[in-house]
Amino acid sequence: MILGQAKSAVARLTPEEQADIRFVAVTLDPEHDDQAKMLNMAEGQGVKAPFYNLCVGEPEIINPLLNRMGIERHRDKETGVIEHTNLYLVIDRSGKIAYRFSLGTVQEDWLVEALHITCAEPEPSP
Repeated sequence: MILGQAKSAVARLTPEEQADIRFVAVTLDPEHDDQAKMLNMAEGQGVKAPFYNLCVGEPEIINPLLNRMGIERHRDKETGVIEHTNLYLVIDRSGKIAYRFSLGTVQEDWLVEALHITCAEPEPSP
C-alpha cells in the first residue's frame, strides 16, 4: 500500500519535480529481509532505482534508525507478520524531516503538496 500510494503521488508531480526527488523505503524486518527480497518486491511493485530505493541492512543499524524515525512495529506472534505504522517522511533540502504523513486519500493530497513545496525550496548554502 505504501509503495502504491507513493507511485500515485509521484505521478501527480511535474517531470521536473520527479527528477528532483528520491523515494527511500527502509525494511521493517531487517532480521529477515535481504537484497534479493527487496529486489523481488521492487519488481513486483514496478519500481526501480535510482528513483526508488528499497534499503536493507544489519538489524543493529536498521532497528535504531526506525526507532529514531518513530516507526512503530511489532511481529504478530501467531502469524509472524510485522504490523507497523504506515508513514511517509518528507526530508527537506537541509536533511531535516519537514513532513510526516500516513496513508489515505487526504494524506496523499497533503503528500503531493509537501513534495511541491519541498521541490520549490532553494538549495541550501554551503
